[in-house]
Amino acid sequence: MIPLSRAAFLPVEQGRRGASTKAELGVTPCDNKITRQHDLSPVVSSPAPIDPPNTENRSAAGRICRGEQRITDPPQDGFAVANNRIIDAFQRFSRSPTSDLRPPWLDVADRRRRLSSAFTLIEMIVVMLIIATLAALFMGAATSVFDRARKTQAKNDVIQITTGVNAFYTEYGRYPVVSTITTDAFYGTLPTGVPLPSGCTNAGTNNVLLNVLRNITTDPNTVALNPRQIVFLSPGGAKNTVPPKGGIAAADNCYYDPWGSQYAIVIDTNYDNTITNPYSDTDGSAGTTPLRFGAIAYSYGKNGRPGGGAAVSSSFTPESGTAGTFKGSSDILSW
Repeated sequence: MIPLSRAAFLPVEQGRRGASTKAELGVTPCDNKITRQHDLSPVVSSPAPIDPPNTENRSAAGRICRGEQRITDPPQDGFAVANNRIIDAFQRFSRSPTSDLRPPWLDVADRRRRLSSAFTLIEMIVVMLIIATLAALFMGAATSVFDRARKTQAKNDVIQITTGVNAFYTEYGRYPVVSTITTDAFYGTLPTGVPLPSGCTNAGTNNVLLNVLRNITTDPNTVALNPRQIVFLSPGGAKNTVPPKGGIAAADNCYYDPWGSQYAIVIDTNYDNTITNPYSDTDGSAGTTPLRFGAIAYSYGKNGRPGGGAAVSSSFTPESGTAGTFKGSSDILSW
């Protein structure tokens, strides 16, 4: 039961609520002759579209943030003028392009986060050590591959030289050596301190022999020793380095191994089917003593001298082993 004091104001309150509801829903009463002739109650011929409820913050603070209320507006929703001024000042400051209201501790946290995301000195050192280790392994593997390739090339070269000498012997019944040499003939160069193989005569650099085998007719020995002008050997050109490497040098027509030394060649000119072994190995690593061949050829390897040990010059590389001993060296033999 409604008290009299409340009942007296009930129609007024209901009217106010109804008007407020209609205003919020956007419905306006129809005031025309048709509606007034029926019971004084409004009749809506077609309902107006009703928008979904507005969930925006309609308070003064919300309106100020959206720019709907300024400091010149009268106080709304119980906000005093002073509060409106504070909020309007805050709104103007927050819209400033240079404003930054983040607390200082947040800047420090961001700075620490940026620093922690970078590499530390320890991490950089570890990465550099890993890269250096991988590079060393790669260089070691590449060097090993190149050394094997040089040895393979040198092995083919010395075999071709002896094959060419033996082919010349088969063609002419004698070796391509001048008749003035009656002992075993040595062609090539001798590093400082390396003696001439026992029982040999130094016949000069290996181009003296190679010109005959290659049929270089500008050499008088070729015309005399190879009258049929047969080419018994045709190696490629050397690399244009100092010293030349891996072929016939254009400057002197000498035949160089892949490390830059002239190939050493010994021929059994006295025809006794024996050649002194140029190495002092006693375990058979360098073959028998003496050697039973008509011609031999060999390379001094990467140190530029027979056997292992120190390099003959800065153009070569020291290696393990003992000088004059084939075992443990990089020398290449045709036998």
